[in-house]
Amino acid sequence: MKYFFTETNVALTVEGGVEARMALAKKEGFDVSRLTCAEQVHSADVVVVDNSLVGSGSLDLESRIPHCDALITNIPGVPLMMLTADCVPVLLYDRVHNVVAAIHAGWKGTAARIVSKTIERMCSDFGTESADVEAFIGPCICGSCFEVGHEVVSAIGQRFVSGTFDNNKPLLDLKLANTVQLTESGVDILNIHVSPSCTFHNNLPSWRRSKTLERIGSGIMI
Repeated sequence: MKYFFTETNVALTVEGGVEARMALAKKEGFDVSRLTCAEQVHSADVVVVDNSLVGSGSLDLESRIPHCDALITNIPGVPLMMLTADCVPVLLYDRVHNVVAAIHAGWKGTAARIVSKTIERMCSDFGTESADVEAFIGPCICGSCFEVGHEVVSAIGQRFVSGTFDNNKPLLDLKLANTVQLTESGVDILNIHVSPSCTFHNNLPSWRRSKTLERIGSGIMI
């Protein structure tokens, strides 16, 4: 299993996106034509990547796997990648059955429990046991920077509010919310690895801070 979090501009919505992906493939040692990406529409839909889907969205936007925000595969040499600029990238690895997953969890996906649904799909389709899963939570906006409306708190839960701004709007901790979702799904807390980086105040690609079209690419492959 190999995973990566790249701060390089890997988005295809800006000039240089294709070249950046090719450079990333060379650096990480994978065939760029097998890179597989989701449309990412803030859903809780999960897709299992079989041979017919390998390479979807590798070097264009049009061929991305439509209407989903989580991908799973057990095919070696197929990197699954999510693009984020504040949302939470979650990577999963079943070390017994050699299955990997990549998840894009914004607040809507978190509220819809996309991480739990991905683990459930790994269990039903591949025989995964949650205790055998390692999880990697990548750079995202932190609980000191993510100001949200009260409707978001209602959807995700008051226990994930880390404080308030001066205008009394809640600050939501998405890293914590997804960590708890992992543990509630049976993943051992010792197998959950969380990046300390915040996209907003660590000068990483952040939609909230600058409306950037750049993205962090988070990927995993067997």
